[in-house]
Amino acid sequence: MKSKIIICSLMVFAFFACNKNTYKVDVEITNANGKTAYLQKIINNETVNVDSCIIENNKAVFNLNKSNDNDVYHLFIKGWRRALPFFTDNNDVAINGDFNAYHKVAITASETQNILDELNRKINDSDDNNIKLIIGELKKLSTLFAENNYSGYKGKLTEYIELLERTDVGKDYIDFTLNNTEGQEITISDIVKNNKLVMIDFWASWCPDCRVENPNVVAVYNDFKDKGLEIISVSLDTDKDAWLKGIKEDNLYWENHLSDLKGWNCVPASEYGVAFIPQNFLINNEGKIVAKNLNGEELKAFVSRYLR
Repeated sequence: MKSKIIICSLMVFAFFACNKNTYKVDVEITNANGKTAYLQKIINNETVNVDSCIIENNKAVFNLNKSNDNDVYHLFIKGWRRALPFFTDNNDVAINGDFNAYHKVAITASETQNILDELNRKINDSDDNNIKLIIGELKKLSTLFAENNYSGYKGKLTEYIELLERTDVGKDYIDFTLNNTEGQEITISDIVKNNKLVMIDFWASWCPDCRVENPNVVAVYNDFKDKGLEIISVSLDTDKDAWLKGIKEDNLYWENHLSDLKGWNCVPASEYGVAFIPQNFLINNEGKIVAKNLNGEELKAFVSRYLR
């Protein structure tokens, strides 16, 4: 049900060779006519706009000089929630899709991409809780980066693997403070110590999978709120009105709704290695993560066993 994007910020792409000293990125995105497309690059751990153009007839072209590194670029179109990363391998790139279907945008790829696709398939086909498998596949990906000198991304991937390991089941939770819907600061440790089981639920009003899962979360809360369960909803919204509307429409009537309204730049989301939503972490009153990324009947079964 959920749209996994574990590799969304890490996916890499390689492409067939074309001419000697330059290559191009051909973009054809329907429903994007008149929008601004930005070509971005990671420089000193910062995302920098290196070129931009207005999309005309749903097309845009970026011309690039070949370099010594297999450079990492991002395509960002104004209106997308995040940029689309790709690796050029100093060869022509073709990006095709629909502006309104970000996760279905296709990038024409080489044999290198086939290897990366297989790693990504294993991760996407795995259970969300099989963190050891996911970490293992990401470490394979990290090795591939090292062999191909992908500029800057090995470090980012290593950081992400460390985050997954640091927030795995059995590890101590990470405390944080965020504002609630009234603008009051709420510190997580104050809630954890006063409940048998706390679920930190990362979601957003704009996330379709989150909205589908919310009724299951409400049902679990109804069944176990009097037995020691508390929920902390952390929203990755940027629009407060949309956030409040989503809370009301989905009947998320527990007390603790928190957000810094920074979207994917939400600091606690980064600290917990959140790369897809909905994503959750269940914490006992000793401050240990006892489960993560449960949904539907699986979530209900775990909470029932834990609080019986």
